[in-house]
Amino acid sequence: MSAFKKKKLNPPKRVCLRLKEARESCGMSLERLSQKTKISKDFLQALEECRFQDLPSAEVYQKNFLKSYVEALCIDPDPFLKQYLSEECDKKKKSINLNKKIKKNYLENLPFFLRYSLALIFLLSLFSYLGLQVKNIVEPPKLEIFSPPQGYITTELSVLLQGQTDKEVTVSVNGKDVGTNEKGVFEAQIDLSVGVNTLTIEAKKKHGKTTQEVRHVVLKASES
Repeated sequence: MSAFKKKKLNPPKRVCLRLKEARESCGMSLERLSQKTKISKDFLQALEECRFQDLPSAEVYQKNFLKSYVEALCIDPDPFLKQYLSEECDKKKKSINLNKKIKKNYLENLPFFLRYSLALIFLLSLFSYLGLQVKNIVEPPKLEIFSPPQGYITTELSVLLQGQTDKEVTVSVNGKDVGTNEKGVFEAQIDLSVGVNTLTIEAKKKHGKTTQEVRHVVLKASES
């Protein structure tokens, strides 16, 4: 049996704990240290308690806080900075690399069929969207005339024109614009003259495609 026993080595203290010990050994309070370094007491306390997430996230700010902290105690900051870089910055890099690896492995571990299906769904959705856009450009607008019917005969001096087209389409009757609502519904009171009146209704898209409908309305002279 060996006469020597292996001595357990205590893990080295983290840099933040060493900072607090150094300050207390110098007999300096956090308030006094804050005055000397011009750093908020809350930030100094977060530094001592290893709460690096409560400090400005940029590495350069954390390094400057640590350097100012140690220099205010008249101690060489280099060993503390090296330990900080070794402990905290390496830990962040490892964490980022681990997250990237997990995401990569997650995608790689998806069944081939599932990955293929997701890609196919995405492509189909994209082509459907593009197809709709092209269709809206190429196809002429719809145009429905609700009234008057073709060949309508009346003794009134005007007739109510009603119909519907697509959204964002311009409607005109015999060259005069007629307003539409948000659903493309339109109506207008059209003056008539005795005899056959030709109403040419035209719906026009922004891209120039048009649809045209013609209605003939007969105004009979009233018998006196």
